Amino acid sequence: MKITKEKLGMANNAPDQYFEVTNKVSEGAWYWASLVSIVTSMILFFGRKRQESLFVGQWAPTFLLFGLFHKLLKPSH
Repeated sequence: MKITKEKLGMANNAPDQYFEVTNKVSEGAWYWASLVSIVTSMILFFGRKRQESLFVGQWAPTFLLFGLFHKLLKPSH
């Protein structure tokens, strides 16, 4: 039995998959997630959990880039 992407409900390409997921997230949520990441990183840093602090702190630019990418390339604009 051959299973196709259409039967599984998968998008045909990566941009469609990306926007299918990110359209459910508001634009402001990306920036709040970034801010929460920075604050959490600071709390971990001052709590003497350096490795965890660095790990969480690296999420902030990722969230900002997701928000910016989504804002610039959103298909509904």
